[in-house]
Amino acid sequence: MAKNKNQHYVPHFYLKRFSSEGKSINLWNFPNQRKVLSANLKNQCSENYFYGKELDIETALGDIEDKAAHVFRLIDQNGYPPPHGSDEYFDLVLYVLMQYGRTAYSADALNEMHDKIAKHLISPKAEAEGIDLSELTVHIKDVARYSLGVTAQMYPFLLDLDCVLLSNATNIEFVTSDNPVVLYNQLFAFRKSGGNTGFASKGLQIFVPICPSKILLFYDPAVYNVGTKTNYVVRIIQSRDIFEINTLQMCSARENIYFRNVGFNAEALHRKAAPFRRKQKSNMDIHPVQETENRRQEIIATSREEIRTNLTLTFVRLTKSAKSWRDNFRKLKMQPAVVARNQQLRNDHCEFREKVRTQEYQEEDFSKFLEQKYG
Repeated sequence: MAKNKNQHYVPHFYLKRFSSEGKSINLWNFPNQRKVLSANLKNQCSENYFYGKELDIETALGDIEDKAAHVFRLIDQNGYPPPHGSDEYFDLVLYVLMQYGRTAYSADALNEMHDKIAKHLISPKAEAEGIDLSELTVHIKDVARYSLGVTAQMYPFLLDLDCVLLSNATNIEFVTSDNPVVLYNQLFAFRKSGGNTGFASKGLQIFVPICPSKILLFYDPAVYNVGTKTNYVVRIIQSRDIFEINTLQMCSARENIYFRNVGFNAEALHRKAAPFRRKQKSNMDIHPVQETENRRQEIIATSREEIRTNLTLTFVRLTKSAKSWRDNFRKLKMQPAVVARNQQLRNDHCEFREKVRTQEYQEEDFSKFLEQKYG
């Protein structure tokens, strides 16, 4: 039985960084369309037994949070992110990945996706037997645990991203939300379908607010120039950039965004973000392959519904080679649904997953697998 009934899907230590005194926090609530000042911090982003009544997930996440809190303190002290390849960098990447997979929004998205798939597969039989599937909902048992398990497997795909610290020099603060890790892809802003923000996707960007004055931006270095090549800190002086980044949080949130300043104009940000708020959390595309009187074959493609805000930032530019690649890609009559940053890494990961399935390797042995494969 879990000692802690109230389990957070966004850590308490993280939300405290957006509080003025550590006990309360200001928020904008979407269901009620209103600002709430000095809400109880302890009750935010938590549900009873969200990860179940066993302690294993809570304990593992607590270890990750402790290491992340240490990294955040180092960033506060040093004014820049940890060096790529350092232990602190790996700790930071793991925290970001787990934070993405552990939220109530991620759990909802997985449940919605499986509900759509299940209903599609059983719809012919249900229709023949007069069953109204609209009255049923198909959920995954222990979906939060399942979401974390699936997400954890993606860790190797983030290690080739570069990271910069965005330092806020304006009088408008960065906000966060109950779903704070935002995946975006400016390279594929022209596409309205396909999987453009997978962890292995070409052009991936990950925005992670860590306090009202700092955001971490992970990005594909082959696609974007961010600030200068020799500086891992970008000082933001234009309020428009802050507004653009905060809009991502408004669009990512499940129910709440959080901010420190009581005078923050959440209403204006909500008006800007409203047209871009996602109507659903997942997509399902059906591609018929073959159908006979007694049998049908289909390819079912599913993905998370992506955030699309027409994001434009003064300090982010496409590289010359990325622009050329995108121009040629747009001319293709048949575009692949997914474009990998590193296809060989993707192939290696698929091979590794198969070896994990056959118990030749453990989940945490991907680096060992690469070393043994390539020497």
